[in-house]
Amino acid sequence: MSNQVSLSQNLRSNWPVWAGCLFLVLYWWFGFDGITFSDDVYYILAGKNFWEGNMQVDDYHFSSRWGAYVPFGFFGLLFGFGPHIFSLFSLSCYLLSFLLLARLLEKKQLPLFAIWFCTQVYFLHFISKVYPDSALILWVSLVPVFAVHRHKRPILAGIGLILALFLGFITKETIIFLAPFPILLFFFDLRSKLVSSQFYTSLVISGFLIGTLYLGYFWIEFGDPLYRIQSINEGHYISEFTYADKGIGSILKRLTILPFTTFVERAYWPWIIFAIPCSYMAWKNKGKVKTEFALAGICLLVGFWFMSSTLEIYNPIYLNPRHLIILIPILSVLIVFGWQVWQSSKKWKYGLSAAILIGVMIAIILKDWKMAAFHVAFIPIVWLPKPKIKFAFLALLLITPTILAIPYQKNLKGYSDLLSTLDEITQPKENQNFVITNNFLVFSQEVILPGKEKQQDILFPIEDIIKLQRFPPQEVEVLIYNYYLHAYPKEKVDVDRLETWIFMNEYEVIEEWKENQLWYRKLSRVRD
Repeated sequence: MSNQVSLSQNLRSNWPVWAGCLFLVLYWWFGFDGITFSDDVYYILAGKNFWEGNMQVDDYHFSSRWGAYVPFGFFGLLFGFGPHIFSLFSLSCYLLSFLLLARLLEKKQLPLFAIWFCTQVYFLHFISKVYPDSALILWVSLVPVFAVHRHKRPILAGIGLILALFLGFITKETIIFLAPFPILLFFFDLRSKLVSSQFYTSLVISGFLIGTLYLGYFWIEFGDPLYRIQSINEGHYISEFTYADKGIGSILKRLTILPFTTFVERAYWPWIIFAIPCSYMAWKNKGKVKTEFALAGICLLVGFWFMSSTLEIYNPIYLNPRHLIILIPILSVLIVFGWQVWQSSKKWKYGLSAAILIGVMIAIILKDWKMAAFHVAFIPIVWLPKPKIKFAFLALLLITPTILAIPYQKNLKGYSDLLSTLDEITQPKENQNFVITNNFLVFSQEVILPGKEKQQDILFPIEDIIKLQRFPPQEVEVLIYNYYLHAYPKEKVDVDRLETWIFMNEYEVIEEWKENQLWYRKLSRVRD
């Protein structure tokens, strides 16, 4: 009987943890809106090929991101090929990170932690996607977690921290932002006269051994221990998201203005500003947990702000909102530990209010009225006197956008309609010709039409329409997925070129329909 009572009490006291886990699982299930038709296609196919024994590491730097496709593919091996199934690993990383971090907190801190951890819109969007950034959530969280235990279990903590950094690195190089973390931690310990020789010895030895094995693999396999770094440098290419090729003005704008606009526009600003009080107190008081997470948070923010995408030239990385999701676990812990710091201080309240208003002003300048309203709503949270009302208002403010994002994304994408339509119009039939469609759909054909090679061969990218000019087919089908206007607006040039090609070759419409994001036409030439 006493065991049952104890279990019941434990469940009640940990209800925020169970509620947070349930929310993440439900969001993974109901929030899935399909693939992004981008890098996730590579990771999905690489994960499938690896477990089928067909994957090889080559000079493409994605191929040596084993952590970005091997564990994802393992879930596919267990439960079947499919992007949603593969993303079970993303969900697992989110859940493990949430549970590990929750163990560091007091019971009374758990509700606030669950709210902040589980409600960033971009963070949740990628819980059902196959991207290394989702997996990196776990490895980034583990780095300060192991550091917290460096005095209690120094040897295991040192090994664990290095393993977390290593597993993160073979997942995605972004974790290199945390490379200064052990060094900064050492200086903080030195300043506090709490240096654990066992921890730092195990950290250095395990780092040396793992690093030697890792570099040795590339030396044996490719004849160059720095082959991985070379492939990363070679993976750099000029695009609209690079800055070095556009001059010093572009670099300065990226280092000064763009970080602020990105953090505001992509809804990271509240997490950053509410993490400031704890970061300040960690520097001042050097409290346990606060220091480790403050150092990790600073390393990540400085890395995102200044790190170059290549070692050959200085080109600040593009602040992709997907990359920034690894900030959320660290910032959520900092927010919780700093929550009481500013509650009784008018100086802190005025400071936070000013920071919030800066976010509002940036949103207004960007003419992003929804984001301006979202940031304004944080002002009452700073000044409301009653904790329960404050918490209820905060929960409503943070949860509402995440719930509304699900139908918005599904309507914007119409993914299930796309899959059924593609499967239908590519079915083998007499006198079957090409189905001309968006470039990114052809790129993703092995994922959206899995195991249907003949149907995949029917898809023809609009960017190659000129190849049909010499011998245009008598009949052709065209499917335009209008989601390109949101995700790949540059394809508008190819769509316009397609319309010109149709007119020049005197096609007439035999059949046409528009539904949601899809525009289908069956065309026939008036003359040969």
